[in-house]
Amino acid sequence: MKIALIVLAAGLSRRFRQQTGEHKLLADLDGKPVLQRTLEQAAASGLDLFVITRPDAAALKALCSQATLVLCDSGGLGESIAAGVKASRDYDGWLIALGDMPFVTPESYRAVSAALADAPIVRPWIDGRPGHPVGFQHPCYPMLSTLQGDAGPQAAVKSLAVRLPLQDRGCLCDIDLPADLQLIKEFS
Repeated sequence: MKIALIVLAAGLSRRFRQQTGEHKLLADLDGKPVLQRTLEQAAASGLDLFVITRPDAAALKALCSQATLVLCDSGGLGESIAAGVKASRDYDGWLIALGDMPFVTPESYRAVSAALADAPIVRPWIDGRPGHPVGFQHPCYPMLSTLQGDAGPQAAVKSLAVRLPLQDRGCLCDIDLPADLQLIKEFS
């Protein structure tokens, strides 16, 4: 199966900006921007990489040299997912990943991708908790490509996803607030 790895990086980072004045994906995480760390892990998976970001996000776009860039003046998560899926419509499936999750390992991306051979939707489960990325087979295209606003595919994921047990705590850890940057100490 040919799977596209779609990294969502079109959010406005409002909560983080309120505290620091900067976008969370550009925040320094042990010498590199958060998004750069996420993309390095994603690229190391060997999957075809797509990054969804805003047309005016020059600093974020500059970090995406290893990916196909998809520009989306996104009104929310759903629109970003739809833009990424439409841009990679010829793939057999997609992994939807978040740009603010720099600790997901390449092995976890590959494990979710491989599990799509046997299930229409796959979600990693770590210590009894749902994680990311979430994988979708191509039959999910009509649903994913029509998402709007901030509404994601939660209902389908909740009812149809196969739980893939993983040990990667990075599948649970995102950077939403400046204090979250301290997570690097746990993963170093």
